[in-house]
Amino acid sequence: MLERLGTQKHERALGEQELKHQKLEQKVIERQHQREQHQREVEREQREREQHEYRMLQMRMVMLQRSQGAPVMQNQPSFDGFGLLAELNDPTLSSASSYST
Repeated sequence: MLERLGTQKHERALGEQELKHQKLEQKVIERQHQREQHQREVEREQREREQHEYRMLQMRMVMLQRSQGAPVMQNQPSFDGFGLLAELNDPTLSSASSYST
């Protein structure tokens, strides 16, 4: 009978160790997943910043060219993503639109 109790205690201890091991592995996996998510978020924010800076540079170049009276290059990347230049250049819009001052 004592031998059986000893075996049960040993098996219980092994089971508890296995459970702790599984919990630790799960924590490692969760932390790795969180790091990967964070890294993807940082990369996405960096791309957005770079795209924003590029668009701002394009707008500054267009404004500078216009202020100097130079013709704006036709093959320049478009600002249509803003939906502004297409609207400004749309001949169907009249000067009496709701955007006029």
